[in-house]
Amino acid sequence: MIDQRHRWERLFEVLTTPGHAGIGATDHDVVLEDGPARLLRMRLDRSAEPSGPPVLFVTAPVSRYFVLDLAPGRSFVAHVAAAGFDVYLLDFGEPDSGMRFADLDYYVNGVLHRAVRQVIALSESERTSVVGYCLGGTLSLLYAALHPSSIASLALLTTSVDADVKGGIPWVAHCMGMAGESYDNPRLVPAEEVKSWFEMLAPGSNSVAGRSADLWERLAQPVEKLRDVRTMASWVDDAVPASGRLLAELFAQFGPGKNGLMRGTAEINGRPIRFDAVTMPVLSVSAERDTIAPADGVDAIAQLIPHARVIRLPGGHVGVVAGRTALALWDTTVEFLRDAERADHGSGS
Repeated sequence: MIDQRHRWERLFEVLTTPGHAGIGATDHDVVLEDGPARLLRMRLDRSAEPSGPPVLFVTAPVSRYFVLDLAPGRSFVAHVAAAGFDVYLLDFGEPDSGMRFADLDYYVNGVLHRAVRQVIALSESERTSVVGYCLGGTLSLLYAALHPSSIASLALLTTSVDADVKGGIPWVAHCMGMAGESYDNPRLVPAEEVKSWFEMLAPGSNSVAGRSADLWERLAQPVEKLRDVRTMASWVDDAVPASGRLLAELFAQFGPGKNGLMRGTAEINGRPIRFDAVTMPVLSVSAERDTIAPADGVDAIAQLIPHARVIRLPGGHVGVVAGRTALALWDTTVEFLRDAERADHGSGS
């Protein structure tokens, strides 16, 4: 058993290890700037030109994009790019006070639509595959229903569609009174308030006392693993503000008691969301220990899109995409993208 002296030595090494620098680990080019949002194209050496449709990753607009590009060897986007795909990542950036009016139409038919068109143009492709994580998956699903001809395949990672499944961010925000967020007179929701939702779902995870106790126990682990914890913690701490109008619209349509996705009442700017338009290959992945997007709420996608491939993996909301066991999800996603590409070629599309 490791003694206290070794724990103190490891603590010193961890504390002197830099946290995340606030940027992705993989070299990239900024190929589109759209307000605070940026479209990044991964720049990796390849022995051959990419084949098949490009791949666009979409993260949540309420968190930093680099959870999918944490560090060398810990990068989801680099893993997919190394598999031979032309990979892009949409960074929604940090909203300013004027962004408090940004709604679903702005994010889906505005920023995401322009990013998709740019990806298709730069890759000289007819369509793009889209990989959406968390709320980024919700935006991607809505986009695919409204613009199906632009999407080759759709992967949804820890994306809840059934708000009647108790737990997760919608329920926490509802309990905290966020369901009363004003659509007509919105505010820019502070980053600290966004972080508090996660704290309610995992008490002690963001508190000084909770982290200190957890860290002391973790100091018995290898230093390499502790560095990973440090990198992940720096991402969790780096929250961004959120558009009050976006939150108001999400709760009004998709929150507990509304459940517009499952009940077929969802719409954006008067256009109904029809899931029978989502005919492209679809993958949905849930995480067994996810407290942010409960697995049952994620797996309910099968009721909306019967042909969707539904998989449940070990892990939590963040660990399943960026933890030490994330390789299972990365490989599952690569396999899905390749299968979709083969099916597309086989159909003669």
